[in-house]
Amino acid sequence: MVRLNTALVEEYERLYETLEIRPDRIDDVDRLIDRITYYKGYYKIVEKETTVPWFVIAVIHSLESSLDFTRHLHNGDPLIAKTVHVPARRPPGTPPFTWTESAIDALELKRADTYDNWTIGGICYFLEGYNGFGYRMYHPEVKSPYLWSFSNHYTKGKYAFDGKFDSNLVSQQIGGMVLLKRMEQEGFIDLGEPEHPPVNWIGLYRKEENDTVFPVATAWANSELIELVELKDRSSEDLADFLRKYPTAKTFQVASCQQVPPPPPKSPIILIPLPTLRRILSWGDKGEDVKALQKALNTLGFNSGAVDGDFGDQTEAAVKAFQLRKGLLVDGEVGPITWEALGGDEDIPDTPQDVHLKLAQFASTEASKNLRWSGVNSEAEKYLKIFRPIMQELGHIGTTPVFYDWCAAFVTYCCREVGIVIPDKPQGYWASMALVASWEYWAKQRGYWYSPRITKPQRGDIVLFNFAARGLYNHIGIVRGYTRNSSVFQTAEGNVGNRSRLKTRSLSLISGLVRIR
Repeated sequence: MVRLNTALVEEYERLYETLEIRPDRIDDVDRLIDRITYYKGYYKIVEKETTVPWFVIAVIHSLESSLDFTRHLHNGDPLIAKTVHVPARRPPGTPPFTWTESAIDALELKRADTYDNWTIGGICYFLEGYNGFGYRMYHPEVKSPYLWSFSNHYTKGKYAFDGKFDSNLVSQQIGGMVLLKRMEQEGFIDLGEPEHPPVNWIGLYRKEENDTVFPVATAWANSELIELVELKDRSSEDLADFLRKYPTAKTFQVASCQQVPPPPPKSPIILIPLPTLRRILSWGDKGEDVKALQKALNTLGFNSGAVDGDFGDQTEAAVKAFQLRKGLLVDGEVGPITWEALGGDEDIPDTPQDVHLKLAQFASTEASKNLRWSGVNSEAEKYLKIFRPIMQELGHIGTTPVFYDWCAAFVTYCCREVGIVIPDKPQGYWASMALVASWEYWAKQRGYWYSPRITKPQRGDIVLFNFAARGLYNHIGIVRGYTRNSSVFQTAEGNVGNRSRLKTRSLSLISGLVRIR
């Protein structure tokens, strides 16, 4: 087994640094890169599903199927049937397959969706492993043409087919690292170190304020403070939520009682006014609103590149870095919550988008208000009043407006606001929809019910929770987002400590999913 150790990283970096493309092949390389950049939108779709950088997907597509979108990314076999060559009988399911679903399966099969080392050394290791380490293990005199063909690092020697090496055979494909080197030279990608490194350790401090003692949690990227949260309610659940946001953190440090917490990370005041946001911005969008976004990000110190109104890779990376710093859902898209965090207002009109996406968007905005019920005159009463009549009719509450667990009322309010019809009480059931268990009964009646054993949460799902020792269905919320292969997902919820809140939850807490499509 070949492992990526320090010596191998240094070897890869040295090879990439000294890589020279053969002069007689540069035109061939440039023509292929023109095709790759033309198809970039397709690769970005797969990148979003797998987290594999689009340019790595493009390189594999070139090497495995010559950029042919009618063939499997696994090995170039036709999409009209399962693969025949190694790996055979992929993907699962019934053919014909789309290129996107085949590409996702190919990358998942190689565990690319859980791989996170996309540095130069990490990319070299992944690509060499994708093709196989046969050259390194059995023919070390030949640098793998899968990476280095058409460069000064490769002359001849190639596996004619699996297990059969021919020392005189010359690869006619452009090596993956040769393509990436040229793409970097031409300014299409940047393989340098990221401007904002991932969080790698968590610090916990003790703070006293007005005769009250509470913990302060901090997230650090080396010596750079990314986020600081004062846990004034001393809630272990809030601390757990904070920790789940940073799965890359490998170290947890508890400061001494005498050690003072650091000041929160400072954000400069945006001097450039933001227009009202009227659409969700994401990769590929263009316009004056994108220019305003880029100006704001640059002012805050998140380098989005040139202010050209083109939401490209650098702008997307800057948005993700900003979202990470602010503790938001890191998806690279700019919706109401991210725009508000930048200092702007939004007025996104209703569009004929899927209703579940409207639900996720609306619930995110609503939960971010942190509303608390303190009586019938509080704004949060708009949630609780929904079920008061039916609960009174059923004899579950009296006529005096009292507090009750309103997580399901929050979900119902959000659903109805975006046009999803939710009954006050499921037909044939003894309780109103204010009871979380009623949602399972109703969803199964309607064909909306999904077990967490067969599917993962999707944006716009309604999620039922099982918190230990509190019963099977004791809380409910709306899914804002989920990153493939993560152990956590993001939600919008009501009645979290009697407040509407944006939360990060563990997959292990899910009892069921209601998927209205």
